[in-house]
Amino acid sequence: MAPIDFRTKINWQRRFRSPQGEKSEHEILRIFESDRGRIINSPAIRRLQQKTQVFPLERNAAVRTRLTHSMEVQQVGRYIAKEILSRLKEQRLLETYGLDELTGPFESIVEMACLMHDIGNPPFGHFGEAAINDWFKQRLFPSDAISQPQSDDRCIVRDLRLREGEEALNELRRKVRQDLCHFEGNAQGIRMVHTLMRMNLTWAQVGCILKYTRPAWWMGEPPASHSYLMKKPGYYLSEEAYIERLRKELSLTPNGRFPLTWIMEAADDISYCVADLEDAVEKRIFSVEELYQHLYEAWGNHEKGSLFAQVVENAWEKSRSNTLSRSTEDQFFMYLRVNTLNKLVPYAASRFIDNLPAIYSGEFNHALLEDDSDFSQLLELYKSVAVRHVFSHPDVEQLELQGYRVIGGLLEIYRPLLQLSTDEFCELVEKERVRRLPIETRLFHKLSTRHRLAYVEAISKIERDSAQWPVLEYYYRCRLIQDYISGMTDLYAWDEYRKLMAVE
Repeated sequence: MAPIDFRTKINWQRRFRSPQGEKSEHEILRIFESDRGRIINSPAIRRLQQKTQVFPLERNAAVRTRLTHSMEVQQVGRYIAKEILSRLKEQRLLETYGLDELTGPFESIVEMACLMHDIGNPPFGHFGEAAINDWFKQRLFPSDAISQPQSDDRCIVRDLRLREGEEALNELRRKVRQDLCHFEGNAQGIRMVHTLMRMNLTWAQVGCILKYTRPAWWMGEPPASHSYLMKKPGYYLSEEAYIERLRKELSLTPNGRFPLTWIMEAADDISYCVADLEDAVEKRIFSVEELYQHLYEAWGNHEKGSLFAQVVENAWEKSRSNTLSRSTEDQFFMYLRVNTLNKLVPYAASRFIDNLPAIYSGEFNHALLEDDSDFSQLLELYKSVAVRHVFSHPDVEQLELQGYRVIGGLLEIYRPLLQLSTDEFCELVEKERVRRLPIETRLFHKLSTRHRLAYVEAISKIERDSAQWPVLEYYYRCRLIQDYISGMTDLYAWDEYRKLMAVE
């Protein structure tokens, strides 16, 4: 196994206009400060303030949005990173691992990855993802049979049907259909950073948000050695060349992960498990007393001195003993959060260091907080209570179903653009107004300029005389629609749906 040297992983160069030559510690830190500025000031981050965490279309400002959640993840990620660096310093391993002059960039990369980790999420969270995928699966005929023209009104496909005697093109068609039917927030995040927002971040900063290493067009089961790392799509066909370059720049194996990504993932796991329960109490789905009872019953074994006693019971007792300065609810969640962090952050740091060879190589096929320990059980406790008593609550389920309908409805509204022939759509893109296409022209005008430019740039790289041209043009057209709708905030999607359906 190669020696651990983080100087080969914390790559401060960029794809475009990359600074050249050796850099001092201060100069490298300034490069990552530039990344921070690009990320914090990006519109993708600002839009997170109107995207769902758990409760869609929430008007109570105390309930978390994707932005406030991401800020909390950022703080926890920084805490874990500092804990790791502190322990390595105590063990006199910073210099051994090439981190003695890279502690600042190490922390910054983790923090900013935590802030960005949800930027690819569509409106209405996972139900938005499901709506996009279901809509395309129903209309792209993703079967391996040779297709004949069909009369199904749902059909939008033009050039993705399998045809006899076109084996090479059929393989591309299968790949494209698979890719379009597996929209995923993490993969969309990579697309936003590189293709749509053109943020030109350092290789290390982008590597840290590549959470899953499976391409969206992957068919079949991932290899057992990478079953966890490849359990979801991590990037699209449209970013394939960029990811290949990223892997080369960061010395990543074909299915391996960037080392600091495990820290970002652990910070997210720790943050949302308590936050979802706190938001449920804020929404009056259950009282804090009922929550404590749910947690107590779900834990089961209540031995003296257990982790549950140290974290949950301790928070409960402290919140009951002093209610003069703050409410019981506030006190309970303050202590619960502090106790949880004080237990799980050091454990996550220990797991990172104990498994550093496999993590550094990118092959550690687990989450840091996924094992047989009580710490993992505590996280699972929070998640199971949330699933049973929060996510299944009728109010939450109704909002999720509404979100699903909104996204599916918007895709249906923009379907005419996907039903145009390749020549018709290219004419519309070039002229921006075609009199014989009045509906399509007006729909096209509503698309974001940024997304339209990404489409134009992508198809400009395809040979128009090649057999692949109509297949790839249609692929990028579908991506254009997915980009536009997935980039909406919850409220914008809701308002746009109501306006275009003429219900107001």
